Order: sequence, then structure tokens, then C-alpha cells
Amino acid sequence: MKISLMGLAGMKIRAGDGLQELGHPEMLSTPIFYLAQPGDQIRLIDPKYKFNVATYTMEIDSRWIYTYDYAPEESWTVYKQDLNGNSYRQDYYNFLESVYFRICLRKMDGTEFEGHEDINRILCFEKEEPPPFEMKPWLKNEVERVSMRIMDIQEKDELCFALLTDTHYTVNGTWDDTSASIQELHREVGFDGIIHLGDFTDGMTTREVSRHYVEQVLNDLRKCEIPVWAALGNHDTNYFKNNPEPFSLKEQCELYLGRDEPRYAIDFESQRLRFIFLDSFDPNESLRYGYNTACIHWLTEQLKNTSDDWRVIVISHVAPVRRLQYWAKEVRGEEELMKVLYDHSAKIMAFINGHNHADIIDNAEGFPILSILNSKCEAFTEYKSPGFITPHRKLGDPSQEAFDIMLVNTEKRQISFVRFGAGKDKIVTHGRAEWL
Repeated sequence: MKISLMGLAGMKIRAGDGLQELGHPEMLSTPIFYLAQPGDQIRLIDPKYKFNVATYTMEIDSRWIYTYDYAPEESWTVYKQDLNGNSYRQDYYNFLESVYFRICLRKMDGTEFEGHEDINRILCFEKEEPPPFEMKPWLKNEVERVSMRIMDIQEKDELCFALLTDTHYTVNGTWDDTSASIQELHREVGFDGIIHLGDFTDGMTTREVSRHYVEQVLNDLRKCEIPVWAALGNHDTNYFKNNPEPFSLKEQCELYLGRDEPRYAIDFESQRLRFIFLDSFDPNESLRYGYNTACIHWLTEQLKNTSDDWRVIVISHVAPVRRLQYWAKEVRGEEELMKVLYDHSAKIMAFINGHNHADIIDNAEGFPILSILNSKCEAFTEYKSPGFITPHRKLGDPSQEAFDIMLVNTEKRQISFVRFGAGKDKIVTHGRAEWL
């Protein structure tokens, strides 16, 4: 089968380190890392061109997991140093092993690309039919354990959600295992929806590549054929490490939320439950983290218009108070936000956020605040506020994964969290959160 490729004119792949570099109009390259298996083939269609292939192994450097660092170009691969100016070709390229790869193209006459060329009309990547997907045995065991736990504790009419955050999609990372686990759990227990608390990617690639990765994550979650809701994270702006191609707020709303606005509410009439999703980051402000006046005003109206016999769960990427997040000395709008939440705390079951790459439960604010551990397999202990828990993570082990199954019982004012992978279960009941 033929796989459509993404090509970018003016970009080359550097022979020294395998990374991309703009500013080369005589070249066209693939910014995406593609996975090839033995028997796959690249075949030139148009003889006016020649091509080169850079390959990358599936080795993973442990520093990407155990230290605060982001892999260049969001790729946990190792370049094989097999690209050079003398390795351009026009004959078939046959893959003999499982590797990631990228392609460089030049014109035979040495002239520049004009920017409108379609790489799929120049060459094609032909893949063997992949074998049926088989879930790893240790993932199967974790699915069985968690699904049995849910069936043991779930009561009639309780809503059930998959809750994850900070996936930070990475080439050769663990996302495929995460999405497969969520899909299998849904088949076993039946979710009412999936909630993502933000930071789909690292936000360090071009707009086109970031969009490709985000759509891959969302499409995988949508395979469950249930609603997927998200909060916008700070990396979702695609600004990280001075990325020159950030997304506008409008683009973020369209890409991640499928909506026109960055904040919204979801109602469950039968359970008298309202989810309120907030936006909490603006890279254009001097105080980037926090809640602007428009957000707080909107939240005020939402809570005022929520009947007293309804319950609310507030969802955000960033915590509502500065002491519960490391990366900023202040949270914009903290006092105003907390006053609104205090005024309506009788309705609020919990405030749930991601961002911290660690777990915490906090009962000091009149309603429970819960920070959820990152889904990406990453366990650095630096840059964490006091009280945060960073469980150990290990590839090829259930601790590689981390997301929650959230059961909501509005009659009991209770939320049960069953952890898949690293970390502990927890419960919110009678206005207080506790570890189990």
C-alpha cells in the first residue's frame, strides 16, 4: 500500500545530526519521521529528481524520561549517521530492518524548488500490509486489573470517563500503547467520554508537523466513537523554545477543541452535572499563566446560571493557585478566580488540572484541587512544588503509562479515580480528596 508523505520545500536534513534545517531552496525534505518495516520500499517516480534517505533507530535515551529535557524535533530516535552528499540515488530504496526515516530530494539539474511541488508525484513510499496489532501482555494485564476494579466499584448511573493529560506526543514514544489501552478499556467498561487536560505535543515543531501530531492523537482517541473534550495547555500554543510558528488562539480552538471559544461547558442533564473547561495560558502576556478577565467573567456567569441542585467539576490545564504549580511565581487573576470559586464552592465537586507532571491532592481551598500525572512516560523530580508525587516510570512496564478512569456520582457527591499505570487511586467525597 502507498503511504502519503508530507514534503517541505527549502528544508534539508543535516548529515551530521539528522536534524532538519530551513533555508535551502535547492532541497525538499520530509519533516515527519515515518516508520518503515522490512520489505517496505521507496520508489522514484519522476526521473528529474534524486533522493536520499536518513534512518533512525528505535533506541530510547533514558535522559528523555528521567530528566527535564525535550528531545529535538520531538523524536525519541537515534540517527544512524547514514546521510551524506554522495548517497543520493534514483534506484529503489529497500528497507531491511525496522527504522524511522526521512527523505531529502534534489533536482537533477540543481535548480531550486518553487514551493508547490508535491512529493507524492516525485516518489512513493510503499509499505507491506502491517500485521494485526497485538497488545503487549503487560498492557493486557493492566487493562484486566483496572477494568475489574472499575466493575467492582462502579454504581448504577455513575458516569465513567477516561482522564489524561500531558501526552506530549513523541516520535518513537509511548502514545501507541496509551491509545491502545484506552480503546481496550472502553471496550471493557464503556466510557461516557474522554477528557484531555492539555499539552498534546511539546510544541516545538512547525505548525504543519504539530497539527499532524495533534490530529494523530485526537484521531486515536476518537476511535472509541465517544465525545473527546480538552482543555488548552501551554505547549498547545506551539510556542515552546521560541518556536517561530505558534498557533493563534483561534487556531488552537479549532484544532484541539473543535470550537470557536477556548472555554466551554458540557452538561449531563440526567446526573445534573456540569463540566466547565477553562483556558489558562497566554504566551503574549507578561504573566503567561493564569486566567484573564474574560475567562473569569465567563466562569462567574456559568456558575451563577448553574442550579443549586447541580454539581460542577472545573477542568483546566493550570492549577488555580500559584502554590500548586512550579513554573510561575504568580497566577494571573488568582484572587478574582478564587473568589468566584469560593462563592460557588457548594456546587463544586473538584477542580482538576494537569501541567505539573506529577500528582497531588489539595484540600486547603474549600474544594478539592487535584493535579493529574503526565501520560507521557516521563518522571523527572526537578521543578516540582512541595507535596507533589512523581511516581517512578519504566518502559515496558505498567508504570510506563499513567491516566485515570474517573467515576462521577452526583447523588453521593463522589468522584472515584482509578489509576491505569503509575500512581495511586484516589477519591473525592463529602468535599474532600483522599488517596486510596
